[in-house]
Amino acid sequence: MGLLLTLLLAAADATRPTVAILPPTPEQGADTWIGMAVADNINTRLLFHSRFDPKTVTRYYPLNVMGWRQTLSAARAEGLDTSKELSTKELGVLRRQLGADYIVCGAYKTEGKKVFLAWDFAGDKPSKEQRVSFDLTDFASLTEKIATQVLTITGQSTKGIESHQMTQTPIAALKPYAEALEILSHQSLDPRAQLVLPKPEIERAIRLLSAATDADENFVRGWVAKGVAAAMIYDTEQAEASLVRAMTTAGEFDPETSLGIYYLYARQGDVDKGIKVLEDTTTTHLGFLHGLGYLGLAYERVHQNHEALRIFALYEQRVPKSPWARVRRAEALSHTGNHVQAIAETEAVVKEFPLSVMAITALASRQIDAEKYDEAKLSLERGLKLAPNHPALLTRLSYIALEQDKPEAALKLAEDAVKALGDGRGEPLAGYAHVNLGHALALIGRTDEAFAALQKAKTLGVDSEPLIMLWRDPRLKDFLMDPHNPFPPRPQS
Repeated sequence: MGLLLTLLLAAADATRPTVAILPPTPEQGADTWIGMAVADNINTRLLFHSRFDPKTVTRYYPLNVMGWRQTLSAARAEGLDTSKELSTKELGVLRRQLGADYIVCGAYKTEGKKVFLAWDFAGDKPSKEQRVSFDLTDFASLTEKIATQVLTITGQSTKGIESHQMTQTPIAALKPYAEALEILSHQSLDPRAQLVLPKPEIERAIRLLSAATDADENFVRGWVAKGVAAAMIYDTEQAEASLVRAMTTAGEFDPETSLGIYYLYARQGDVDKGIKVLEDTTTTHLGFLHGLGYLGLAYERVHQNHEALRIFALYEQRVPKSPWARVRRAEALSHTGNHVQAIAETEAVVKEFPLSVMAITALASRQIDAEKYDEAKLSLERGLKLAPNHPALLTRLSYIALEQDKPEAALKLAEDAVKALGDGRGEPLAGYAHVNLGHALALIGRTDEAFAALQKAKTLGVDSEPLIMLWRDPRLKDFLMDPHNPFPPRPQS
């Protein structure tokens, strides 16, 4: 019976469609928070939807769901501007980047309290644009309508969807919540990324979330977001209280809650507990791809590379079209020292996705791991033809210039990367760019500026790995030992 159940679940996994959620864009004059509220509601609704299968005596989640944060991150990696409605071609690029079967997207306008939403279901085949209107006080009915249509279009049964409908959230709670999400969407949930938004902005988000939970004390998503925002500024007491409130209030466990708990544990330096939370949640909620991706990255960060390999292989099994899962698996391989296979597997992804900036960047990174700098440089220059001034490409080119003893070129590339990143990016990439900038400045004798760049890198959460080249540079002996250096070399054990 155990083997039969395993086979049935595996078969279900193999046929589960993957749906990505992209916040609909406002037409001129419409409030931007509405699009975020629509996207977050649909994401939550689809993650919640399940059916009890009496044959296997288990609960079945019929969809893989990629939430709005995951989708926006992938768009940014490809240099797509999601502040405006994407073209059919751009949606195709984004969908292939995600490995998704469909993207829920659209645009809306408002007239008073009425919202007119034209939403689409972008997939392999042309779809008919759906037009719906709803009142600002009734997001729940819109969400139920779209969720039902998504299940129908993907060939899934809608049986049972009416039995656990989304609770109506009053606009007094939903509006400040969505406004807070707009702020928090600019801050990475990578636990290594320190605060890049001004602290008052995070505090403003927390005030908005407090208004949301005051308006509806049972608003679980509001409590979760409040806990995450508090953790961003290391307000552990408020973070813990908010997340506990979320878990004790929820009638049905929201898998997104696990990301908040993981984030808090990681911020407190207890990544193992956070990993356990993600393992449990992604085991019970098989379609929760956002959590599965974070789980693989979490294992990678604590150098459990074989566990990272396992998770990214599982991700690839669930989303066979995902180039991201494949390049992440190759990265884990590289970290075990298997550079040849890692490069070969990433080259295969680039061959299949020749216009993917993410895949080309990954290939260059694997070539850098193997110290094949000339090959990596060619890959990055190929990427720049597709996406000029892309910060990920510039940052890695700067690294290569430092390795090849070209500090002036490295400085220019690092400056361009930092400029392209701006101050609103919280990914580790921002920290890496500042490390390269500090390294180059130190080599050409602009010491005070170098210390400032490295201090910024430290603020952005850089850990030991990207500092290895800096620490081993014999030309910087005096600079590294200077008490103003925020990254003094670690003593040899």
